[in-house]
Amino acid sequence: MKNNRTVHEVAFRLNYDLITQMEPQLKQLDRKLAPLQLRAMRQIWFNTETTLLDIVMTLKRDKGQVTRLVDELCTLEMVKKIKNPNDGRSKLLKLTQQGRAFFESIEKIELSFSDQLKKGISEKELNMFFSVSDKLSENIRNMAVLTE
Repeated sequence: MKNNRTVHEVAFRLNYDLITQMEPQLKQLDRKLAPLQLRAMRQIWFNTETTLLDIVMTLKRDKGQVTRLVDELCTLEMVKKIKNPNDGRSKLLKLTQQGRAFFESIEKIELSFSDQLKKGISEKELNMFFSVSDKLSENIRNMAVLTE
């Protein structure tokens, strides 16, 4: 029988499987945040010099939408804006103590889940997966630029 698998079919299945398996654990958290809010928080978590423009570029959303998203995170006391010492025209985004505690909970869930996902996969296979995934992601981003 001919193998009719496509990259996007496998990516959709993997995404669906990840969401359905992680969702019950994430629902146990005291806050329910939208996926874009979590992506914005992840960027702030990993980058100490994050600005609104950085999140706009990462999420590939318009500035108004990202401003509303960040303002909502500020209202929820998950993120705060502080003066940017390198540029008086912009603010740096930081996780609040509550935001850090929330994201630490997410990191624990994801780390445990990641360990289960990697069972039976060698370091070499995992590195190949990351390499191919990065190339696929770059190709998708390049396609988006061409269609704008």
